[in-house]
Amino acid sequence: MILLLVAGGAAAYVYIERKPAPPPVEVVQPVDDDAWIDHLYHANPADVAAATTQVQQLGPRALPLIHKTLQDPTASSERVKAVLKACGILGPTAAPAIDEVAEQLPDPTFTAEAAVALSFMGRKAFDPLRDAAASDDAVVRREALRSIGKLKDRAKLSTSDVVPLLINGATDTDAGVRTVAVTYLGIIHEGGADAIDALIMGLRDPEVDVRRSSATALGSFGDEAVNALPALKKASTDSDPEVAREAGAALIKLLSK
Repeated sequence: MILLLVAGGAAAYVYIERKPAPPPVEVVQPVDDDAWIDHLYHANPADVAAATTQVQQLGPRALPLIHKTLQDPTASSERVKAVLKACGILGPTAAPAIDEVAEQLPDPTFTAEAAVALSFMGRKAFDPLRDAAASDDAVVRREALRSIGKLKDRAKLSTSDVVPLLINGATDTDAGVRTVAVTYLGIIHEGGADAIDALIMGLRDPEVDVRRSSATALGSFGDEAVNALPALKKASTDSDPEVAREAGAALIKLLSK
């Protein structure tokens, strides 16, 4: 009898042990859709990466906070910069906020960030950037032209819309604006004789950065820039060694075509 009880108990034990355990209950943590705004400019790169991913996942659901922040005159500069960065991350998805982003351009605290954001936000960002390129503030003009140059390929803008603005910028009263203008004429390397003439003029600019950038830009035009050979040969003897080097490199590129 005792043996039977022991055997029965063992069988019961085995049965109990073989009984499948209930699946663990998964605790779902609530997601704070607004958490990214405090981390996009965090010192910890991991936090920035996580916030960037969150903005990408939210997509248009991030727009209410973007609108609210850009319309809030009491918002801290850190939060405004965060939503401007978010607009750049979202790109054309953030197009409904273009006007609000453009309103930040005249504020020196946000000029650069707003211009960068607009350069990602699609074709509709061209109009406010074009307007900003005529600003009385040289920094605004410079950053607007830089963003227009970037937006050219990103939004498939027409050469006829972009290049005249850059050519005009190449004669700006501010050397920083002129440098950006000639740099992007070279990056785009479109515009034919008008663009090349602007760059030849840039080789005679009193500012070293403009001369150097003009020489580099001309090297990207290939056979189209054959008329620039005499000016480049002269620039290859420039008193500034960097200008002379870039002019010499451009000459080699053009003569090897």
